[in-house]
Amino acid sequence: MRFVVALLFTLILLANQTRAMGGTIPAGYYTGYDLSFSVKVVNEGSSRIDLTSNALTDPVTFLFLNNTSQTVILTSSSHKVAATIDEEENPVGIFQVDTNLGQGQILVLEANFRALTRLTSTRRFEWIPPLEYPSSGLVRDIPGELIKKYCISAGPWRINDADPSWSSVRKLALKLAGNETNALKAVSRLIEWVGENIKYPSSRKDRILFPNETLTALEGDSDEQANLIISLCRTVGIPAHLQCGYTYYPSREEKWSRYDGHISFQLDRMRRHAWAMVYIPPWGWLPVDMTIGYSKEEPLQAIQAAAAQTLGTVISNNYFVKDYVSEVNRDGEQLRRTAVRIEQRASMKPIGISSEYQASDAATLTTVLLIGFGAVILTVYVIARSRTRNRLRAQLQKA
Repeated sequence: MRFVVALLFTLILLANQTRAMGGTIPAGYYTGYDLSFSVKVVNEGSSRIDLTSNALTDPVTFLFLNNTSQTVILTSSSHKVAATIDEEENPVGIFQVDTNLGQGQILVLEANFRALTRLTSTRRFEWIPPLEYPSSGLVRDIPGELIKKYCISAGPWRINDADPSWSSVRKLALKLAGNETNALKAVSRLIEWVGENIKYPSSRKDRILFPNETLTALEGDSDEQANLIISLCRTVGIPAHLQCGYTYYPSREEKWSRYDGHISFQLDRMRRHAWAMVYIPPWGWLPVDMTIGYSKEEPLQAIQAAAAQTLGTVISNNYFVKDYVSEVNRDGEQLRRTAVRIEQRASMKPIGISSEYQASDAATLTTVLLIGFGAVILTVYVIARSRTRNRLRAQLQKA
């Protein structure tokens, strides 16, 4: 009862805040956020360091993706930023600074963004055709060029590696998929197994696990579970890659450190997140979210209730072939052996909703739910809708 009262009180406060912020979003968009990032690099050693020699100190920032679901612009920065594209075709910005940091010197980099999100058809729960097994295409319907590009053994997805632990990944994928030709059913089998057997870790660790290690440990965080799903999908000929972003959490503040305190993090009202993107005909690329969307009762909620489906998630970048896991693990250990300390801070603040969607209190409440409680509300809604659909089908069959 106390939780319900607190939830209602929070909803009222958020609704009032949302009304007060109205009118700040351009036409064609639904919600907006201001995202702020800062990195402080301190050289406590006796010699100069090359910032570009380590990805954790490299003065580069993601400039975020711009697509049909979002538009993100850089509003201000501490230094001039030169826009370019990285090896994975993600837009990135290079801070125009001296990349040699002398003894006792401090470098502070700041970047601020405005993100505008759209209310797409899938965010309205409008799947065309409906996201159901009878509507799915077959695995053989997947275009060959996508299989060639997104089913390869590359990056952290070493599906052809001779190591016995990778053999276990391949055997599991083939066993789960079996002779299933329905693409959505095949992916659902992979989702169900990972959801039931891979647990979220109880504590943070310095090292990112590879998919074969996640399978061995039977635990993994968001990108580790996503990478296992990607490996399983690629093994059975279903294209998949990793997508990352930031999800808004109204009352969340996190602080932690890694590599013996050489790098510390502080996140305000946001959470770093990652999920798999899987190609399933006829819908195309769909998010598979094992740590926010997945439900044991309805495995397809990993798609329907994925964080990427909410208005509170801003997509930052994709990984297709890059071995970012090895890079981060290597550079983290290198950082541990230096006299460099890094402080990273980030925050995410909602700025309002478009006046197009403020005609009624119902619209405001819908927005509050989608922003403030996105994943939870999506999950509850999808469960209820699925149960209603199944009940109606049963009644029709009896009739």
